[in-house]
Amino acid sequence: MRRRKPRRWRLIAIITPILAISWLIGLFVFVERIPQSATNTDITDAVVVLTGGPGRINRGNELLAAKKARFMLVSGVGADVPVHDLISAQDLSQQMIDCCVTLGRAARDTRENAIESAGWAASHNISSIRLVTSDFHMPRSMLEFNRRLPHIRIVPEPVSSRNISLQHWWMRGGTAWLLAGEYSKYLAARMQVFLMQLISRD
Repeated sequence: MRRRKPRRWRLIAIITPILAISWLIGLFVFVERIPQSATNTDITDAVVVLTGGPGRINRGNELLAAKKARFMLVSGVGADVPVHDLISAQDLSQQMIDCCVTLGRAARDTRENAIESAGWAASHNISSIRLVTSDFHMPRSMLEFNRRLPHIRIVPEPVSSRNISLQHWWMRGGTAWLLAGEYSKYLAARMQVFLMQLISRD
């Protein structure tokens, strides 16, 4: 027993820095691959906007007004928030709001956004969506949406975050902390997808 403990500690001492370095390298790769602008301008059946960040709903309004989609779902809206607190008359006409905009009030996080959107898409016969969320949030959102809506084409529409610059992000404490947290959430979501795939194969 006395001999095993030092071996275990040596193993931990070796593995821990390897994992830390791998995580750090992965973080830089993750940030480097964050989409900063839309690369696909195709028209989709719908726009899905995830609440939680500035500029997201405005982008959705612009896309719907420009007829880049026929419908819009705003997912993650508070239970008591009226539509006109989110969309003004200058953004969209009342007629367009009535016919084409749905406020989803059930979702509280990204996973639930995807679940809520999947149900809504099925009820509206949607085959393609343009997903609107903050740029740094897009990788995890795409992962969750591709998992929950496997038969729907999803086009990313990232919105640049006003207070977050991806240039030299490691030199900004608040930005680095936010991106590190988002990367960790992304890894957790990837692990969950991987485990579910293993279970489904069995």
